[in-house]
Amino acid sequence: MKAIVTGATGAIGMEIARALAEKGHDLILACRSEKRGKDVERMIEMRYGIVPDIVSLDLSDPESVRRAAERIARCNPDILINNAGVMNPRFRIDDNGVEDTLNVNYHNTRLLTELLLPAINPGGCIVFTTSATRYWYPLQKLSENISSEEFGRLKTYALSKKLITRFAASLADDPSVKGRHIRVNCTDPGIVDTPMLSMGRWFDPLTDILFRPFCLKPATAARTAIKAAESDLSGYIFLSPCGKLSNRK
Repeated sequence: MKAIVTGATGAIGMEIARALAEKGHDLILACRSEKRGKDVERMIEMRYGIVPDIVSLDLSDPESVRRAAERIARCNPDILINNAGVMNPRFRIDDNGVEDTLNVNYHNTRLLTELLLPAINPGGCIVFTTSATRYWYPLQKLSENISSEEFGRLKTYALSKKLITRFAASLADDPSVKGRHIRVNCTDPGIVDTPMLSMGRWFDPLTDILFRPFCLKPATAARTAIKAAESDLSGYIFLSPCGKLSNRK
């Protein structure tokens, strides 16, 4: 089976790629940095004898998404794991006025999925990465963009995860997706020891001392994503560290 992992050079993405390679899957590593992608490629080839394909993907740029999707679609993948994500510390918009965290985590992740959906083999699976922060954003304020006045790093991240989780639920219920027996799930990695955990604030050193030792390891989060991909279920959220099921909202 052929699996795509976005954000494959990050801490969790690399562990997802490693776990898939260990199971014998052919891999497409979709990543922004080709150099870092090559590093992961070499590691997987040395350990597992599998040579992944590297595809350049910048989820902040819809044109990059379209180019990547066109290339990936030719491979007729079985598994798409949407792992890539950001939590930007500063307000930044694209040429269309859309905030960057929302672009990466929601708009362009959705675009990539919609472009690849016709090419995914029947019986395949799509996994989205969500977060418990989605509960922080009230439904009555749900919007697909955010202004500079409304922006906050965690607030915007929470909105992006609320939106992508709702999209995953709607996709799982789509009759055409069900008709092709494509499963759609989310994975909630929990609080993981990755660079994203750093808030860039004065309290980071204290956070590292008191909080980081209790965070989950990237490999634990990766195992949950693999469970979400391998499950016969569709329309669920798999929670780290044990892969426990949750509802879709």
